[in-house]
Amino acid sequence: MGLLDALGSAFGFSKSGSDTWMDCPDCGTRIHLGMERCPKCGTHIDSMFRLKCPHCKTENPLRAKVCEKCKKPLQMPGGSGGGGGGGQIYTCPRCGFRANYFMTSCPECGVKFA
Repeated sequence: MGLLDALGSAFGFSKSGSDTWMDCPDCGTRIHLGMERCPKCGTHIDSMFRLKCPHCKTENPLRAKVCEKCKKPLQMPGGSGGGGGGGQIYTCPRCGFRANYFMTSCPECGVKFA
């Protein structure tokens, strides 16, 4: 639910009951989005998507509100306050391309973003 639904939608998988599956972007093994990590390569499912801090460039968990390193707020695109523009940079879970917050798919490998 939540992040798992977003991951499934990002990769174009529909949810039938609680069976949401996708391929691990690191090793290609079929994984269930309810798993904590890939059984073959050990990649954490929640680490497939990261938010890059616009201040110190540290990659943070997708749901982080503040940067783990500099403790500055990680604002979502279009969020209130701050100003300054810039926007966030997202890392594509499949190829590692650094995508701007406004992109809906990766220009390098074509994966759709949630």
